Amino acid sequence: VFSGEESSGTGISLVGIGESVKFGASMLGPYTPTPKSCTATKTDGRRVFEIDGSPAADWMYNWLGDDVKEQFENGGLILPQTAQKPIAIQARSTDEYITAHCAAFGGTEKWVDFFAPVPEGSTLTIMDSGFGPSSGYATALSDAFDTAKVQGSMATGDPKAGLLVYCGGMAIAVGDNLDAGLKSDAFSRKASTLPVMGMTCFGEQACLPESKKNVQRNLSVGMILFG
Repeated sequence: VFSGEESSGTGISLVGIGESVKFGASMLGPYTPTPKSCTATKTDGRRVFEIDGSPAADWMYNWLGDDVKEQFENGGLILPQTAQKPIAIQARSTDEYITAHCAAFGGTEKWVDFFAPVPEGSTLTIMDSGFGPSSGYATALSDAFDTAKVQGSMATGDPKAGLLVYCGGMAIAVGDNLDAGLKSDAFSRKASTLPVMGMTCFGEQACLPESKKNVQRNLSVGMILFG
């Protein structure tokens, strides 16, 4: 946490907003489910030891292939290789999808780490990112704006300013196409008249629209609008 005079490695930043300021927010995982899924049968927080009763690393390597062969054999981070490989977590079949992606292999111990908690017994579904990476997730940016505009007290007013929250993993996935998403007609015609500050982040959290639970999710994009 940085201030005008010093920094802290243990602090947090809080922003207070008065009731006179209209506010709306969104956080979307712009993916569609595929038929490929499995069950996380042994986990501890973000670490998954077994998938469908077998070593988790074996299942993950069979899916991701030789792009992660070195990490599979020796352990290591695989963030760049999985930034376009979203996985949705569901603790129960009726739960909303929580997007995540695999973070690391444990080498000979055969576990894998995720960037978000994986409850034991949860279903993991492989998601399809479609044309998102090649378009800079232009449609997702537009949808995030629209969702924030009708959410909360923002639904009764016009936005005056905005904050764009863009997952760091998504930024890796789109590469040089990030600019294409920001300048796309779908997004720019909505945000062009507003002062908007953008930020990439890791560990983004948001309230799920149906369950109203605040969860950590990965590979997501969101908007915060103020009116």
